[in-house]
Amino acid sequence: MIEVELKAHLRDRAATQAAVAAFARPIGGVDKRDSYWHGPDWRRNGDTRGFRIRSELGSTTVTFKDKRPEGGIEINREREFEVLDAEAFVEFAQRLGCEPFFEKRKRGLAYKASASPGAEDEATIEIVEVAGLGDFIEIEVLLDDEDPRRLALAQGEIRALLARALVAEGDIEPRFYSELLMDAGLVARP
Repeated sequence: MIEVELKAHLRDRAATQAAVAAFARPIGGVDKRDSYWHGPDWRRNGDTRGFRIRSELGSTTVTFKDKRPEGGIEINREREFEVLDAEAFVEFAQRLGCEPFFEKRKRGLAYKASASPGAEDEATIEIVEVAGLGDFIEIEVLLDDEDPRRLALAQGEIRALLARALVAEGDIEPRFYSELLMDAGLVARP
């Protein structure tokens, strides 16, 4: 799966939420607890490959990505799978030499919307508070492949939705949350 997404700082969460509610349909609350892990031998190799363990709505999902930022929008090849026993998976990861790096929690509301009638892909919009960092809007479109035409359309749709949410392009945050947490002194640099 290919994830095309951006995140932006919110200056006025209430105004953004009202704007989004005017054109998107609510799909529920967001409460995501993420634990980020380094892969084996990361200290010796300087390896950035790792994975995320997400607890959400009573389930646990493991995700790993190949990330590629393009002008404030991330294009990620994403793979994920659900685990039935989170504690057993953590023990398994530690036995393989993996180490936890940091944790992040996001809470807020999620919506679904299309930027325009006839858009090929529907986007997920989340208006969230990231613990320690403040309020953000995240807009994401999922694609089956990296077809250049569909990637370009998805990027355009995401930017159009950001404008409809009354968020300026200048508020797009190109850094990863891990970088923001490190810059804020909330996570130690590796």
